[in-house]
Order: sequence, then C-alpha cells, then structure tokens
Amino acid sequence: MMSHLQPYPEKTMEETAVRIGNMAYRALLEEVYASPKPGLVDLYSTGAHTDMDVSTFEKSGLALEPYFASMALEGLTFSGTPEQLFKQIRRIGISAEKAMFEATEGVNTHKGMIFHMGILGAAAGACIRNGRGLTLDALIEMEQSMVRETLIKEVETMREFTSHGEKNLEKYGTLGARGEAISGYESVRNISLPILMKRLNEGKDWNLIKLEALFLLMSQVDDSNILARHNPQVLSEVRAMAGEFLNTTGVYCDSSIEVLKQMDGTFIRRNISAGGCADLLAVTIFMAQLIRNQE
Repeated sequence: MMSHLQPYPEKTMEETAVRIGNMAYRALLEEVYASPKPGLVDLYSTGAHTDMDVSTFEKSGLALEPYFASMALEGLTFSGTPEQLFKQIRRIGISAEKAMFEATEGVNTHKGMIFHMGILGAAAGACIRNGRGLTLDALIEMEQSMVRETLIKEVETMREFTSHGEKNLEKYGTLGARGEAISGYESVRNISLPILMKRLNEGKDWNLIKLEALFLLMSQVDDSNILARHNPQVLSEVRAMAGEFLNTTGVYCDSSIEVLKQMDGTFIRRNISAGGCADLLAVTIFMAQLIRNQE
C-alpha cells in the first residue's frame, strides 16, 4: 500500500530511479482504485466517462512507469541548472505522452500526471543527488527552482490555448496544472497531504483515507476538468456538495459508500468529473510515499 524511499547511496542511482518510477506508477493505480469516486473512473463505474475504465488506466500507468523512472534518473544524474533539468524532463514527457496514447488507443488518461510526476520525480532525484535529504521542504524547494520562473513566463506570454487548462486560463483566468506547480503544490501541501499522513498514522482504512483526501480537495480546489466541462457555477455546486458530504456523512460513516454511489449517479447524469482533483490525489499519494518516515 504505502511505502517510502530508501535514498541513494543505499541503492544505486538506477535502482533509486526505478523505485521512484514505481512509486509514481503505484500512485496512479491507487488513485483509480479509490472507490467510489463520484463522476470518476473507479472499481464501481466509469463515472462520467465513456472512453475509459480501470483497465485503460492500468495500461496507461504501465506504459508510463519507465518514463517516470527516466525522469527521476535525470534528477539523480543531471549536472545543469534546475531550469535546464525541467526542460530535459519535458522532452522525456513528450515521449511519455506518445506511449500513453499508444497504450490507450488515443485516450488521454494521464497527460496531467506526466507533467506532475515528471516534475516531482526529477525533483526527488535531485534532492537525493545533492545530499540534502528528501523532506517535503527540500522537495518543494527543488521543484520551485525547476519550474516556477519558466511556468510564470509561459502563462504571461501564452497566445495559443489548446488544453483544457489553457482554455480555462483564457476564459476564467485559472492556471490549472501549471498553477499547482507554480504554487509549489499548495493544494496538496495544505489540504490533502496533511490529512492523508494523519490518517495513515492513525491506522484508518486506506480506501477511506484516499476518499477523504479527494473530497477535501473537491471542496476547495478550482477543478480544471469541471470548469472545462461546465462553468464556475457548477464548480461552486460541486465544492459545496463535497463540503456538505464531509460535514454531514463523512467517509468513515457506515453509510458513506452508499451515499457516494448515489452521488456518482448524480454526477454521471450531469457529466461532472473532478479529474483535476483526482490528479492531485495521485500527487498526494506520490508525495506521501517519497517523504514518509523521512522527516
């Protein structure tokens, strides 16, 4: 379920990179296996999606694992600046996207996750390489050195808007995945990671821990996928619904699973999918694996 990284030099750099890549892969699986997730692909339903199911996510994750390892290895071995490291892992990310689309027959399951896991995996490798240790603070400091200046410039000078996140930027001024990276994954650090780590230490049920972290994100984050499919009004409704569920039922109530299944039906009918928050759940799980027992 959850594990933590044994840093280099206990392992060779290649072994450490493979380990980080495997953690990223397992985080993707742990996200999709969290069930039930209203409107999202899980073990109960395909949610508000007609072109993908759990097996699609499994195929995609398996295809991406070696690329995650390659990006981590770049962090472990790269001798240039952090900004140059970011450029290098983006090049690997282009190849990773091609592998994903080949594995899924053209379905975009994990484009956002290639971005997030590539950045954080490489940052983790760089932290281990420079000998500072793999704490949350060190991970985010390295991530910021890699991406912040580059991504801010991209946002300020963007002229073409093609992805969901970019179209949301043009229409609503939200920053999507780039915004999370620019902020140093503020949503994860402030909302989902603290509760996930706390519940793990309390020995709570792993599936329910994941659902609680997801709903906390859904109640507070401007989900790019909801905005792309709908508008700020629907996003506001979803945030309120998620908050109400946490405040009234909660994931640890005996009736929680049935309530979530009913909510899934509502989200499916309304074509609502909190895909951005699902990505952040996977990021949360990945971060927890990287830093657990090392702070």
